[in-house]
Amino acid sequence: MTANNLVASKKHSRIWIATDGASYDDHGVVGDIKSKIRAVPEWPAVITGRGNTLGIDTAAGELRRRAANFDDLVGIVSRELPQIVEQFKLDRPFELNLAGFFRGRPMIFFIRTPGGHDSSGFGLQPYLCLPVGSTMFGPWEPGFVEPDPDDAPENIASSLRDLIKLQRRVLVDDGYSRVGGFAELTTVTPEGIEQHVIHRWPEDCIGARMSIGEH
Repeated sequence: MTANNLVASKKHSRIWIATDGASYDDHGVVGDIKSKIRAVPEWPAVITGRGNTLGIDTAAGELRRRAANFDDLVGIVSRELPQIVEQFKLDRPFELNLAGFFRGRPMIFFIRTPGGHDSSGFGLQPYLCLPVGSTMFGPWEPGFVEPDPDDAPENIASSLRDLIKLQRRVLVDDGYSRVGGFAELTTVTPEGIEQHVIHRWPEDCIGARMSIGEH
């Protein structure tokens, strides 16, 4: 249940991405706390996603190596991703969000591998890369008011901070969260990429599950 939230604004020529920093095993035990943003400053663009961390990391690295720029990435990903999955035996399901400037416009694309992960809400077939509009949130939480991409940048950032704190408090069947470590806000503009930690959950630690406590 990794937090992965994206807003693309044509008005501001900017993309915001709010993610958490906890990677965990099938039992919710934290194995690492690190950024989930795979930044490509030279394009500039970001590859992020939900699902198996090894799969996302491997696919992001290979796609970055095989594509010349963000437009090229969008054009080749449906062909290259299944080859990467086969070559590196990435059997655990994952999905990718590609966030960058496609033909000069800030856009978000979605693609997934076979299996249980599909945050698109559209039931997309595996390896089909499609734009998802100006926003994408995962997991979606009832009561969250979706930010307007034309709103003031500080309001969009504040809304994403509120969302990831809400996502933190949603527990799975074992009574623990799957969102934690820290919350990171990434902004992508034609000039480059900025990343800032906007909240921390200091009680989270490697080797333990994440209890929401009082945070």
